[in-house]
Amino acid sequence: MMRYLSLLIAALALYNCEDTVTLETDFEEPQLVVDAWLTNRAETQTIRLTESQDYYANRLPTPVEEAAIRVCIRDSTETCYPFTYQGDGNYVWQPGPGDSLGAVGTELFLIINRQEDNYASQTTIRRVPAIDSIAVNPEEEQIGIDEGLYAQLYARDFVGVGDAYLIRTTINDTLLNRPRELSLVYDATFDAGSGTDGIVFIAPIRFSINKTDEDGAPQPLVGGDRINVDLWSLSPEAFFFLGIARDQIQNGDNGIFQIPIANAPGNVLAVDGEQTVLGIFNVAAVSRAARVVE
Repeated sequence: MMRYLSLLIAALALYNCEDTVTLETDFEEPQLVVDAWLTNRAETQTIRLTESQDYYANRLPTPVEEAAIRVCIRDSTETCYPFTYQGDGNYVWQPGPGDSLGAVGTELFLIINRQEDNYASQTTIRRVPAIDSIAVNPEEEQIGIDEGLYAQLYARDFVGVGDAYLIRTTINDTLLNRPRELSLVYDATFDAGSGTDGIVFIAPIRFSINKTDEDGAPQPLVGGDRINVDLWSLSPEAFFFLGIARDQIQNGDNGIFQIPIANAPGNVLAVDGEQTVLGIFNVAAVSRAARVVE
């Protein structure tokens, strides 16, 4: 009994000696964050501007309200489309009948004016393959998968190295947006340098349009489920940005193998070259397909 009490007293003493340690993050001044993920479809387009914050700040980002934004097409017309502020850092352009940000191959410029500071970016609308089909097939129970119905996306990568895509899946009006559900494709596989080209998307990517649980395990579909899939073209900069961002968001799952915390490099620059800007400007061509589970 005395030995037990001695151990208990020692444990309490050690507990009471713990000190709170605040880690330094070198955060000094907030930086402009640009979320300009646009498409060339005749639909409402939104650019969001916020300010960066300390990694340990437990709050929503501060919206930027005083900017002027326009996207311009680099051609003989030099047409520019102004984005109007709608609140919460969101700037919106509503295309009129027949309007869009251009066809595949169109070069576009993003111009942001914020008080005395000016920012710019450039991108080109890249090609995207048509979605051939969405198949729904029964799967037997196996490691990591319960028995049930699962969907697969069939599309073929273009011939020519360097095509990148983002798969955006919505099931029953719910966008699959967990970090593990962020499905990126590079030449029909996961990464640049794989040596593949011009082939049908590999099986894990085809299977990535299924919803998952909190642990990342695919969940079976049921009759009546509606699957909507968008395939967005990405610039190389946008592809690598999303890959790094996904790895950073999932960093807490890596245990002792956590990677250092870092911002994903973007493609928006300060015109005067003195400020650091975070974020991406990408204008995607889009393929779409839908399927109802029977």
